[in-house]
Amino acid sequence: MGNRRTATAESKIPQRAEINWPLWLIIFGFWTLFAFLNANQIYFEMLHNPNMHHSWWRIAFWQLVIWFLWGFLSPLILYLGRRFPVEGHAKIKGLLIHLVTCAVLSAAQIAGATVLRMIIQPFDVWSDTHTFLFQYQRELSNFFLFNVLVYWAIFGVGYAFDYREKYREREAQAAELKAQLAQAQLESLKMQLQPHFLFNTLNSIAGLVRGNEKVPAVNMISGLSDLLRRTLDSADEQEVTLEEEVKFIELYLDIQKVRFSDRLAVEIDVVPETLNALVPNLFLQPLVENAIRHGVSQKSSPGLITVKSFRDNGDLKITVADNGPGLRANYQKERTAGIGLANTSERLQRLYGKRHRFDLRNRPDGGTEATIVIPFRVTDGAGPAKFGLSRRMC
Repeated sequence: MGNRRTATAESKIPQRAEINWPLWLIIFGFWTLFAFLNANQIYFEMLHNPNMHHSWWRIAFWQLVIWFLWGFLSPLILYLGRRFPVEGHAKIKGLLIHLVTCAVLSAAQIAGATVLRMIIQPFDVWSDTHTFLFQYQRELSNFFLFNVLVYWAIFGVGYAFDYREKYREREAQAAELKAQLAQAQLESLKMQLQPHFLFNTLNSIAGLVRGNEKVPAVNMISGLSDLLRRTLDSADEQEVTLEEEVKFIELYLDIQKVRFSDRLAVEIDVVPETLNALVPNLFLQPLVENAIRHGVSQKSSPGLITVKSFRDNGDLKITVADNGPGLRANYQKERTAGIGLANTSERLQRLYGKRHRFDLRNRPDGGTEATIVIPFRVTDGAGPAKFGLSRRMC
């Protein structure tokens, strides 16, 4: 109970407002510079009169405390500028408030400056000895318009800085919205891939069941379970390491091996230094599926699929090839690609823009080869892997 009372009491203690020290330093730094410049002008003008050899320090101190009055008023003016802007639907109200405030603060500053001059007496015996009211009326007529200009100058500088900050905030918000939109689009594209290969695999299982091939069907279902588990484990990631992607594609090929039996052979040759490279999640599966559908499945003899990767300067190059009949003479990836390849192409464009290349071509010795080139990037804090993948699956 004691701890609860203490926590409640502490929560009622008002938090101290933090002082914006950089802002105060900028404000008083500016007015200090202005005061010394004005003090020098007054001092050197009086040097032309042989009877007026006044103390520079007294004149500088007088100017300093007078202009510091504007220093203390500046935060108030800046606050009022933000609280009552002279734009938008309330610009008339804001303008009226600033006109009244400008008149009041200008008159108040002149009153304070008059009192300080009477106390400091910067010109020694030459200082004015008239009453405050007489001196105030004279200073008011001489400097009121100047003070009005000072007020609006402070207001204008504050408005310019606020406008700049608002512009930067709008730019940051627009960039954030753009990133969120791109992320949502990437998620949508990735989610389209998951049911795509799932339905194809289920169709293959259904074919085995209809053919009364129970053992292959069971093995295929077991492999599909492992495949879906790995898919769910990386569902929130747009990019994974190439090593993880290769492990996933091996599970997928295990399922296809049940379907094609000894008609499917696979060679995976991944250079060790590329294993930690970041690649799009689930990007190899559509390429391998395309090689199986249009390569291996079109052959009566055993088909071969090869997956290779290597580093090419600052890029990662990955190829997926088959020894099938190859592409048709009038084949165009942009027009005739299925959902898997079209989806992969779109994801690469959104992830890497002009920094990627995706080609699909016939090999000189027969078959088709898909080539993907993306920037070589590794996971944070991960060094090159100590092992490679170079195997043949039959």
